[in-house]
Amino acid sequence: MKMQKHWVGLDVGEEFTNICVLDRSDSPVLECSTGSSPDAIAAGLGGLKKSEIQAMVMETGSVALPEKLRKIGFPVSVLHARTVHRFLSIRHHKTDANDARGLAEIARLGNLSTLAIHTRSSASQELRNQLIIRNRLVSARVAARATLRSTLRNYGSEIRQLSLGTALRPQIETELDLISRSVGSSAVMQIEPLLAVCVSLASYVSALDRQMQRTAASNPVTSRFLQIPGVGPICAVSFYSAIDEPSRFRRTADVGAYLGMIPKISQSGSTTYRSRVTKAGSAMTRSHLVMAAGVMMSRAKQRCAISDWGVTLAEKVGYPKARMAVARKLAMAMLSMWKADKTFEPYPQRF
Repeated sequence: MKMQKHWVGLDVGEEFTNICVLDRSDSPVLECSTGSSPDAIAAGLGGLKKSEIQAMVMETGSVALPEKLRKIGFPVSVLHARTVHRFLSIRHHKTDANDARGLAEIARLGNLSTLAIHTRSSASQELRNQLIIRNRLVSARVAARATLRSTLRNYGSEIRQLSLGTALRPQIETELDLISRSVGSSAVMQIEPLLAVCVSLASYVSALDRQMQRTAASNPVTSRFLQIPGVGPICAVSFYSAIDEPSRFRRTADVGAYLGMIPKISQSGSTTYRSRVTKAGSAMTRSHLVMAAGVMMSRAKQRCAISDWGVTLAEKVGYPKARMAVARKLAMAMLSMWKADKTFEPYPQRF
């Protein structure tokens, strides 16, 4: 008897997941809604044998769910939401059931090895979570400091720049003493909570920075990244967790496209137009690499072939474009070091 073959599409939500199962004839044999836990999805598939499932497709969003489903025995492939958006938008009605049907049809079409994205390991995802938390806390700290400074100025303070770290509270308390004499205690009551928020956020960010420093120094890969001028612990850990598995890049130059640091090309006939960089991939890691490139070009004490090349390029195309080019070359150098298990060479024989 010929073995049945089925293809499964999962539209995963926070509480409910829509399931669609297609057979060889592209006809749905099962359409249902169930919970979003691995056990609930397995139960929703009913008596469908795992050996009959050729592919199970879902969109990006849930980090832990694909790995848990794979442990149960399901052949899960994760597709980027932006990649499947156009295919799913063919239908006139945007519903969860239609999205699950569309994902099952993509699984039925095959070629998932090209469409599927890499799922990070749990260790790399934990590092990404720490970086995301730090990134959001830094944004909150910047906003809180800006609000504190503008509020002080509204009450007549002539302060121009807020101090960093532990020097912030004594500086603001001095200003509050002056404001309370001229305006009154009501102004102080409004500013003190802002000061407490700024101090707490600064403390949290400092603790995360120290943790990132220890992580970068203890890992053999990221510790080699720290040898590169301009690359700090945050950039090293960010790049390490974004790439996760260096062997998936056949060519070192592909990492620039993966992180969205190559120009977007639009061609029609004999006309080819190159615009700004694609900005694909992780915006956070790309920003860390760009900042490291800026430090390498302008403030790093140690010079290297990449920084010299970037300074020369900046004279031709301008600093912003040169900095992005240096960030791209920096990513290539880090990936090359990782794959070859070598230390950084400031001036290699072939550059």
